[in-house]
Amino acid sequence: MSRKPSFLSRKILLLAGAIATLAGAAQIAAQAKPNWQLTFSLSAKGGHIVGNPASANKIVEYASYTCGHCAEFEEKDAPLVKAQLVATGNSSFEIRNLVRDPLDLTAAMLARCGGKGRFFGNHKLLMATQAQWADGRKLSKPTIALLDAQNTIAFMQAAYGELGLDKIMAQRGITPVQAKACLANRPAFNAIISMTDEAIDVLKINATPTLFVNGKKIDGHEFSTLRQLIKN
Repeated sequence: MSRKPSFLSRKILLLAGAIATLAGAAQIAAQAKPNWQLTFSLSAKGGHIVGNPASANKIVEYASYTCGHCAEFEEKDAPLVKAQLVATGNSSFEIRNLVRDPLDLTAAMLARCGGKGRFFGNHKLLMATQAQWADGRKLSKPTIALLDAQNTIAFMQAAYGELGLDKIMAQRGITPVQAKACLANRPAFNAIISMTDEAIDVLKINATPTLFVNGKKIDGHEFSTLRQLIKN
C-alpha cells in the first residue's frame, strides 16, 4: 500500500523544484549573454571590430604590420583591452590599417583572409611572427622588379612565398590558393589604401600604433593611459 508523502517531504520536493527552475533560468541567462570578445564586425571604414558595436566607447588603433611598436602593443596591451574593456560590452576595439611599405601591405591583405571572424587571429599571428617575415632582403630581384613595374598584386603573391608568409598563414589553415586569392582581392586592397590615405592625409598620423578613443587621438598607446580615458 502506497503512503502519502509527508509535509516535510513535500517541502523538500518543492524546494528541489525551485532550485532546478533557478538553475535553468541561470543557464538560459548565461547562454543569452553575448561573448563580446568573440563578436566581430566591420566598420564603415573597412576596419575590423571586436566587441559590442553599440558600445559607449569606441577604441580605434591604426596599425602597421612592419611596425615593432605595433607588434609590442598586440602582445602586451591588446589582450588587456579585450579582457578588461571589450569583455564588459562597454567598449569596442577596431583595428585600421596605416600601410607603411609593400611588405606591410602584403601582410594587411593576408590578415583579411577568411572573413571578419578570422581577422583578429590572423592579425595576432602576423604581429607575433613579424621578426620572421618582415625582411625585404629575402626578396628576389624578379619580385622587386614586379614592384618597380607597379604590378602590386603579382609582387605580393611572389613575396608571400619568399618571405615565408606561406608557412605562417598555414598555421591559420590558409592554403596557398586561398592566400593568393586574398592577395588579389581588389575591394580589400581599396579599403586598406583608403584607410591609409585618410590616416596620413586627413588625420595627420605620423606614427603607429596611434589610438583614438571616441574619435579623439590620445597621447601614447599603453593600456594604462588608455584605461583612464574610458567611461564606465
